Amino acid sequence: MKTALSLLALLLIAPQGAALANEEPQSSYRESSAKGSHRAGKEGEKKPARPAKAGEGKEAARLKALEQENSRLRQELAQKSGVAAAPGAEAASPEGALAELKAGNGRFAAGTRTRTQMGYNDIALRQTLAKGQAPFAVIVTCSDSRLGDNFIFDQELGRLFTVREAGNCPDTQSLASIEYAVEHLGSKVVVVMGHESCGAVKAVLESGPTPLPGNLWSLQSAMCGLVDSVHHPAGESMAVHMSHLVEANAVRQAKVVLTRSGIVEHLCKAGKLSVVPAVYDLASGQVRFLPAITSEAPKSEAHH
Repeated sequence: MKTALSLLALLLIAPQGAALANEEPQSSYRESSAKGSHRAGKEGEKKPARPAKAGEGKEAARLKALEQENSRLRQELAQKSGVAAAPGAEAASPEGALAELKAGNGRFAAGTRTRTQMGYNDIALRQTLAKGQAPFAVIVTCSDSRLGDNFIFDQELGRLFTVREAGNCPDTQSLASIEYAVEHLGSKVVVVMGHESCGAVKAVLESGPTPLPGNLWSLQSAMCGLVDSVHHPAGESMAVHMSHLVEANAVRQAKVVLTRSGIVEHLCKAGKLSVVPAVYDLASGQVRFLPAITSEAPKSEAHH
């Protein structure tokens, strides 16, 4: 009987002892850790750097892979367009700059934009551009809401220097902006781009000799002589005649850029810059580039 009671007591005590034994190291560890943390805080010890999470490394790898794929796709599309060029060629010469604009417009018209689709890179791009800019092209275009040149030429922030005026008619401030871009920022081409169904050209055509109201008369001044310079044969539709006027105005305003800016003319003669008129088709999204303007071109009558 005494032996049985002793065994029963041992059975009751053993689990409690085991539990206490199991809990003691944990309690001691917590106390030791707390004391250690307290000492570290008091002594100003630096905390170890947070190790990178596995997900962060995967995300960085994914973004790098996407960028590489986009780069490969851009080169492939450029080759198919017949204007393949080495990366950075657009900033090396007027020919390279024009080739990149043509390739970018080809992507836009085909619905295969790449450079303007890389939204995941926006934050890094903005941080880089905050330090400076080096646009390879100047685009002088109409203020029309349908002419977003970054989309039309598939170029992200920092690559195009844009001057927008109704009727793509550069005034003195616009010329100053162009000169800043080509002389100080290194732009290699100035594209003066008109567009089909231009409201400014239409207003000048329809107003005739009657002055437009408000400050709209400045459009007539900028396009002085345009309507008389483009023959309208009998039987030609007004739509076709308007297209001819739009093209003539693009050429006319490109001549204004060259002949009214000594800086632009000097760079063109040195082979460091080109001034190219162009016309954008609203429906197709295609830009039709016209022959570059040369310094031998007669001075435009506009902007007297």
